[in-house]
Amino acid sequence: MDGLVSCLQSGRFLLVVDNLESLLTAEGQWSSEFYGDFFSAWLELGSNSTILVTTREKPDLRGMEWLDLTGLSITEGANLLAELGIQGNLAEFSALVGGYPLLLKLVADLLKDEYPQDPHLERLTALGLGNLQQLLTDERVKGVHRRQTVVIVAVLEAMVARLSPQQRHFWQRLSVFRPAFDSEAASYLVQEGPETLVPSNVGGLGGQNDLRTVETELRKLVKCSLLQEFLQDNRRYFDFQPVVREYACYGAADLTEAHHQAIAFYRSIAEPNPQSKQAVEPYLEIFHHCCELGEYGTAFDVIREVDTFLTLRGFYTVRVDTYSRLVTAWEKAGLRDHWQYGAALTSLGNAYFSLGEYQRAIAFHQQSLEIERKIGNKKGEAASLGGLGNAYRSLGEYQRAIAFHQQSLEIAREIGDRQGEAGSLNNLGNAYRSLGKYQRAITFHQQSLEISREIGDRRGEAASLGNLGSAYNALGEYQRAIAFHQQYLDIAREVGDRQGEAASLGGLGSSYFSLGEYQRAMTFDQQHLDIAREIGDRQGEANSLGNFGIFYNLLGEYQRAIAFYQQSLEIKRKMRDRQGEANSLGNFGNAYLLLGEYQQAIAFYQQQLDIAREIGDRRGEANALGNLGNAYLLLGEDQRAIAFHQQHLDIAREIGHRQGEAIAWFNLGLALKELQRAADALGAFRNARQLYQAMELESIVQNCDNEINALSAPISPSPPPTLWQRIRQILRRFWRWISHLFH
Repeated sequence: MDGLVSCLQSGRFLLVVDNLESLLTAEGQWSSEFYGDFFSAWLELGSNSTILVTTREKPDLRGMEWLDLTGLSITEGANLLAELGIQGNLAEFSALVGGYPLLLKLVADLLKDEYPQDPHLERLTALGLGNLQQLLTDERVKGVHRRQTVVIVAVLEAMVARLSPQQRHFWQRLSVFRPAFDSEAASYLVQEGPETLVPSNVGGLGGQNDLRTVETELRKLVKCSLLQEFLQDNRRYFDFQPVVREYACYGAADLTEAHHQAIAFYRSIAEPNPQSKQAVEPYLEIFHHCCELGEYGTAFDVIREVDTFLTLRGFYTVRVDTYSRLVTAWEKAGLRDHWQYGAALTSLGNAYFSLGEYQRAIAFHQQSLEIERKIGNKKGEAASLGGLGNAYRSLGEYQRAIAFHQQSLEIAREIGDRQGEAGSLNNLGNAYRSLGKYQRAITFHQQSLEISREIGDRRGEAASLGNLGSAYNALGEYQRAIAFHQQYLDIAREVGDRQGEAASLGGLGSSYFSLGEYQRAMTFDQQHLDIAREIGDRQGEANSLGNFGIFYNLLGEYQRAIAFYQQSLEIKRKMRDRQGEANSLGNFGNAYLLLGEYQQAIAFYQQQLDIAREIGDRRGEANALGNLGNAYLLLGEDQRAIAFHQQHLDIAREIGHRQGEAIAWFNLGLALKELQRAADALGAFRNARQLYQAMELESIVQNCDNEINALSAPISPSPPPTLWQRIRQILRRFWRWISHLFH
C-alpha cells in the first residue's frame, strides 16, 4: 500500500478503479483492510495524480467528490440511438427508459439484428416488447456487460442483491410513488415501523426519530444507486430512475397494501378546495393509486373534486389523461351502463373541445349521449347535447350547434334544471353571435342572466354579463360593453373567481382597444396576463399574449408583436390546442404581411389553413383563405387573390357566418377594384354594406360607403399609380380590413 501511494506521488498518473462495490461487503465495509487503508492514506497525503472510481455503492470515505450518473438526457439518449442507426420517436423512447445507456444500446442491437433494413422503434411492439417491463426481462434484449452476456434484469439484480430482505421489501414498496417523495411520505410505506429496517438493539424510536431512521435508510438506498436524491427548499427528496423503478415493481410480490398506504399519505396532506397546481397534486396521486387498485369509482369521485380547478386553469391534458384511464378501464371490464362512465365520456369531450380537437370531442359527446339516453339520465343527456353544440359551433356548423343547444334547453326545462337552462341559453346566445345575429344573441344572454340572478348563481350571472359585453362590443356599442364587463369583473372579484376576473379584464381591454384607447387597453390586458400567470391559467395566458401581439401589430411594432405571438404559440402547442395554434400562425402571418415579407406571411397562412382543414374548423379555414387572398393581393397576383376570397365567401355562406361573408365581399371588392373591374367591385362593396347594415355595424357600413362613393365618383384623368403608390393604397385598405376584426 505504501509503495502504491509513493508511486502515485512520484509523478502524474490516472488510476481508474472500476466496480468499487465489488470490494465492499454486504454491510458496506471493506472486504480487505488494504483497500480501506489505501484510500484513507491517499485522501490524507494527496498528490498530483488522480483516482477515478466507478461504483454502484458509495463507500464511507470523506473527502471524495462524487458525481451521480443519472442516465443520459432525453436529447443525449436520442442522439445515441440516432448514431446507432435507429429510427422512430427517439426522444420519447429515451425518456421512457430514463436515458439508461446500456438498455438503449441493447435495444438498438436487437432491432438491427431483427430488422437490419428498417430498425424502427415501432418494431418493438411486433416483437412483444411494447413496454418497459418487457424490455427489462426479455432474454432477447441482451448484450455483453462486464465481459458477460446478460439481460438487463440480471444487471439490476446485481444492484439489489446486496440489500437485506427488509431493505429490499421497503425499496419495492417505495416504487409505488410516482413523483419524488420525502422521508415523511416514505414512513407510510414502512409496513410495521422504522425499527424493522435496523438491528433490534437500536430501540427507542418514535416521533422525529422515526423520520430520521427512515431518511437514513433512504440514503443507504441512494448509496446503492437504487434511489436518486436531491435537495429542494432545504428538504431531501428521493426518486427512482425509470428503469430501476420498473424493476422494483416487477420484483415485488404484492403492492396492494403499499398503494393503500400511499393513499393514506396523500389524503393526510391534501387541502380542501385546492387553488394551485401544487395543491392539486395529492388528488392526482390518490386518483392514480385508486386506479392501480382497480377502485375506479373512487378514482372518479376523487378527480371530480378538482375537475373545476383543472378546467378553469387550463390543465386540459391532465383531464384527458385521467378520464381516458377511467373510460378505458370501464370499457375493458364491460361496465358501460352507469352514470359515471357517461360523465367521464362527457368530461373527455369537454377536455378535447378545450384543446381544439373538435372531432374527437364530438365522438366522445356522441358516445356519452347514447349512454345517458340508454340509462335514462336526462341531466347527463342535456350536458352531452350542450357539448355537441359547442363543438359544432367551433367547427362553424352553427345551425347544427343551435339544434343541439335547443334540445339541451328543452330537457333542462323539462326536468326543472334552472342552472342548466341558463347555461343552454348562454350557449344559444354564443351560437347566434357567431352567426352575426347579435340582437338575438343578446336576447338569449339576457334570459340567461335573469335566471342566474333568480336562482342566486353568481358565477352564471357573471358569465351572462361577460357574454352581453362581447355581444355589444361586436355591435360597436363599446361603452355599453364596458359597463357589462365591469359588472362581470365586480362579481368575479366578489366570489373570488380569479379566472373570471382575468377574463373580464380581457374583455375590458378589447372594448377600450376598439375605442382607440390603446394604453388603457394594454393596462387591462397586462392585469389579465398577470392573473393568468399567477393562477396557472395557461389558456388565459396564451390568449393575453396573443392580444398583446395584436396590439403591437396594429401600433406598427411588428417585431414586438412577433415576440408575443411566439410566446402564445408555444403555450398553445404545449397544450395541444390545435385551433389556438392555427390562430397564432395566422397572427404571425399578419405581422409578416405588414412587414412586407409576403412569402413568409403566406407560409404561415398556409400552415393555418392546413390545421383548420385537419381539425374540420370551417370558420378557421375561411379565415385562412381570406388571409391568403390579402397576401396575394399585396403581391400583385390579383386573380389568385380573387380565387382565395371567393373560397372564403363560399364557406362563409355555407356555414351561415354573416360577418365572414361581409368581410369576403369587402375583400373581393378591393381585389376587383385593383383589376379595374369597377362595376363588379361596386357590387361586392354593396353586398358587404347590406350585410353590415343588417348586423347594425354602422362604423363598418361607413367604410363600405367610402369605397362605393369613390367608385361612383367621376374619374378624372391622371397618370397610372406607381408600384409603390399601389402597394401603399392596398396597405391602407388592408389596415381598414384589419380593423373589422375588432368589432
